[in-house]
Amino acid sequence: MSKKIVGEDGKTYVQKKPFYKRVWFWILAIIIVILVGSSIGGQNKTSSAKKTSTAQSKKASKNKINVSQQTFDDLKVGDLATNGTGGTSYSDVIGKLGKPTTTSQSSVQGQTVEMSAWNNIGGDFTTISLSFGGEGDSRALSSKSITSAKDVLSSKKISQTDYDSITTDGTMKLDELINKFGNPSMTTVTSIMNTETKTIIWTNVNSSLGSSISLTVSGGNTIIGKNKIN
Repeated sequence: MSKKIVGEDGKTYVQKKPFYKRVWFWILAIIIVILVGSSIGGQNKTSSAKKTSTAQSKKASKNKINVSQQTFDDLKVGDLATNGTGGTSYSDVIGKLGKPTTTSQSSVQGQTVEMSAWNNIGGDFTTISLSFGGEGDSRALSSKSITSAKDVLSSKKISQTDYDSITTDGTMKLDELINKFGNPSMTTVTSIMNTETKTIIWTNVNSSLGSSISLTVSGGNTIIGKNKIN
């Protein structure tokens, strides 16, 4: 609850709770940690994992579902602060994508977050990861993430100079960087208090930048933050 304080002028003011004490902040933190970890892990798989038999490959390909960028874009993310209110329902997602490959649950201050992943994606993508707020039939989409297939990623390595040239004052557009660096390795979309934010990750970076770089993109597709991920 917000705390009421009396100012020097004798008036009563409401002191808002710091953002890092709000439930949605910790839910978002859990989601980002899980997704970033899976993205980096997926990009660093050893070649031995690729040595499957021809028969196994053919069998797996039959079970893949084709998901386009439009399908991903059509999944509406609800407000993370209110259990995904307004987001695509869980049943509608299942109707479009089928049952998830994996599902896990976390609880944050009484709110349940369900993470589901579809690893049988074909075409330009390999994985879709979605989080749902609420329980039972009331579950609704509260975040979404999609991972690009390695063969659609650029071979260009993002350098320290490239990274330094990225401005975060709201004047640089995401499209500029996609044209320069190629498709991002992962895109995550969340909405908090009706404000949509994207987290964009590129793993095709020089070793001096760590394992990847992460950009925060506002609803207007402008860059408002950047980080190196070691």
